[in-house]
Amino acid sequence: MSNETDAESVPSHRRRILEAGTQVGRFRVEALLGTGGMGEVYQAWDPTLERSVALKVLRAGADREATAPERFRREALALAQLNHPNVCQVHDWMESPSGTYIAMELIEGRTLDQAGPELTVREKLQVVSAVAHALEAAHAKGLIHRDLKPGNIMVAQAPGTRKLQVKVLDFGLARLVEPTGPGDTRSTPSGVPTLETLKAMEEEGRGKTGPEASGNQAWERITQAGTFMGSPSYASPEQIQGQAAGSSSDVFSLGILGWELLAGEHPFPGEGRARMVAIVQGSHRDLKVRGLPSGAAELLLSMLEAHPFKRPTAAQVGRRLDHLLRPRSALRWAGASALAALALAAGANWFTSRGIIADLTRERPARLAVLPFTNATGDAHLDSLAQLMLPQMLETSLGAQAKLAPVDADSLARGRAALRLPPRGPIPQDDQARLVSAMGAQLVLRGTLSRGAGSSVVLAYELQDASGKVRHVGEAREASDRAAVSLPLARKVAAELIKAVDPLASQPKAMLPVAPEALEAYIRGADLMDRGDFKEAAPAFQAAALKAPEFAPAVLGYARCLSRLADVPPEPVFQWARWSARAQGDRVSEMKALHYLSVRHGDRGQWEASDRLGREALDLAKSLGETAFEAGIHATLGVNFQRQHKPAEAEAEYQQALAMYQRLGDKLNATRSLNNLAVIEKERGHLKEAEARYQSALQTVQAYGDRWGESFITNNLGDLALAQEGGLDRAETFFRKAQALREAIGDSNGLVYSLMGLASVAQARGDLDRAEGLERQCLEQARKTQLRPMEATALYNLGEINRDAGRYEAARMFYRQSLALHQELRDTLMETHCVAAEAECMAREGRRGMARALLDRSRALSTEETPYILRAQAWLARSEGRLDEAKLLFAKALGGARIQAPEIMRELRDAQR
Repeated sequence: MSNETDAESVPSHRRRILEAGTQVGRFRVEALLGTGGMGEVYQAWDPTLERSVALKVLRAGADREATAPERFRREALALAQLNHPNVCQVHDWMESPSGTYIAMELIEGRTLDQAGPELTVREKLQVVSAVAHALEAAHAKGLIHRDLKPGNIMVAQAPGTRKLQVKVLDFGLARLVEPTGPGDTRSTPSGVPTLETLKAMEEEGRGKTGPEASGNQAWERITQAGTFMGSPSYASPEQIQGQAAGSSSDVFSLGILGWELLAGEHPFPGEGRARMVAIVQGSHRDLKVRGLPSGAAELLLSMLEAHPFKRPTAAQVGRRLDHLLRPRSALRWAGASALAALALAAGANWFTSRGIIADLTRERPARLAVLPFTNATGDAHLDSLAQLMLPQMLETSLGAQAKLAPVDADSLARGRAALRLPPRGPIPQDDQARLVSAMGAQLVLRGTLSRGAGSSVVLAYELQDASGKVRHVGEAREASDRAAVSLPLARKVAAELIKAVDPLASQPKAMLPVAPEALEAYIRGADLMDRGDFKEAAPAFQAAALKAPEFAPAVLGYARCLSRLADVPPEPVFQWARWSARAQGDRVSEMKALHYLSVRHGDRGQWEASDRLGREALDLAKSLGETAFEAGIHATLGVNFQRQHKPAEAEAEYQQALAMYQRLGDKLNATRSLNNLAVIEKERGHLKEAEARYQSALQTVQAYGDRWGESFITNNLGDLALAQEGGLDRAETFFRKAQALREAIGDSNGLVYSLMGLASVAQARGDLDRAEGLERQCLEQARKTQLRPMEATALYNLGEINRDAGRYEAARMFYRQSLALHQELRDTLMETHCVAAEAECMAREGRRGMARALLDRSRALSTEETPYILRAQAWLARSEGRLDEAKLLFAKALGGARIQAPEIMRELRDAQR
């Protein structure tokens, strides 16, 4: 009969034990129940509510940790948020001169390790199911247990029945999502016995005698009271490796617990470090349990997957076990109910077809653009709420509705920028029509926020179709306290719209409650980021994230600011956003975080990480039915493949993206995919086909005024002209026009490509001083925008220009800098070009031995015969007197240079003479 009895059976002589009758706040101590790692647990009487409680006290004395009170307080706060039949409830929290206390529900029964041997297989599965549901409730609030073990689970039999009562204890290790830890939302604390810390302790113990000489004694040393935050036998692979402990870590611990309960042995063999290695490697035993329902073994195995994302969620575990434990009669009844439901659905079809947009949703959900609302309250502080916060919350609330597909706010912002619409405020009716056409939206939601009676505000809104016809009007009213009013307003409008669109649809999921001060900070950050002020937006988002670490949009905004500023690595914060979104069931924000991470890794040339994260985002987009996001992720993956010189793979991704965008009617993004396919045609030498695609895309973007789209398609027409005979003047015209467009719209990334194009034209003409000046500007811009692949290419091009000018020492310096970057980017072909180019410099300086060695190294890297590699081989052959061979190699290089390297055609022709 104790809340915690597994740590120590006898209290230490260094602890002051409270006597019966001691008063702690309003509670009167009755008896000591047991002790644990953080303190003692007493039975106490609450005279106010006339009930017995468990009173947990933080241990005092010399061994008390400085961080223990804060962890103790966190336990109380974490538990107080949970009100679930399978979670021990917190009643009160107290600080007094004698210590820190929490009053908790007094649990009758025994711990699972005591009661487990007496349970049947079915009862054991019931226990695992109950714990899964407790974790589901905790994870929904962003809480992770992180110390799930049999001693933290109480089991009792309900009076007069065989039904089990199960309670999960000790969420003292649960932490709200914190902005710490490399690569995730939560880092494993330093006290956790990872493989590295255990190895260090074992090495420390070598040569000693007595207890400290044993490797297993390291376990005791690092699991002393108050220092170990997680139990070694139930730790997940990520905890053992010192990485993140997320909700899937709890599922892994539950998998071990369930296996051990059913099979009577730990799933992973060995002890101490040997077991930790087995857990990391996934080397588990075979599960041998008689009477186990079909599917239970597979479920347990899935819970013990080494990769966190391959494990089911706690909610999925609970639902699956509940299904397995249902009696057969219930299953038959469920089948009959399903047939009845089908009949009901058929009968109700006439009703659902009467929704206000039934004509738009016969084939697929209607694409909806939620536009910024007009703020007519006279309070400028509500501008950001009306224009940013409310539209974003409505987009989130309506996203789960089967008949609506809201356009992502970022896509709308890009559309506004592309069409040169005002970046802020409501959109005029004429411009609205252009934006709707470009995005392929079938519906538009717009409205006005105004003052109501007293301190209330009123949001009057209307739903229009693309032709301007009003499909629905309504209003929502709420007492105003600025930021906090956005949540109830958005929910009311979403509920009314969903009812109008689909009368039988369920109401939107309740949005996560967010503290008003966190919302204020978030709105301030969103407002600043919307203005392009990322430096000031970052601390605002950070403040919001720290006040509400489970509020994924705030964390995501913070990560996006960091990725623009380049002061702090944003990857850990993107991971934080991903995990907080997942814990809250916000799968769209989780998908966005994964996609942003994929883009970030791609820009840095980290191809494997980018592809892995992109595929995870893609799977999530498919499961959510988010076609627009799915198309965007395909486009990102295509760009990555193209940067890696994998045209076939890139083309497949672009074709999928194009088909999806065309199906959605999204002209803005369809032209991007069309442009990328044209680039591939050009690289293959299909110049006419490439130009046709470019011109088609250019006409589309010009028709609806997309200046950004026009700039990059124009730049690519410059590349195409550069590859055509006599096209240098046309190429320069295109590049200059693209440069002017990009400067006008503030496209810093795009300027890198225009400057590089102009440098190539100058090099092709033989104006090497001008070419070098332009290429240095390109390099500076690439570094400023952190485009690492473009930085590496600019360095290579500077090497090319200096080599062409006969400045071989300077050329070699640039080639080596470019080589180092391309090695980091794992771009083998460009590595080959750098090595071959340095070999050419050596050959032209008469250092033939070094040149041969470098060319041998280049052949080991790649066997491709590009114009750059053939040119180097030709110069070595000429320097060694093999003139006929050199002539053939120069001719072969010239044959491929028209498409692959037009800027070096002049020098190749000169070399042939």
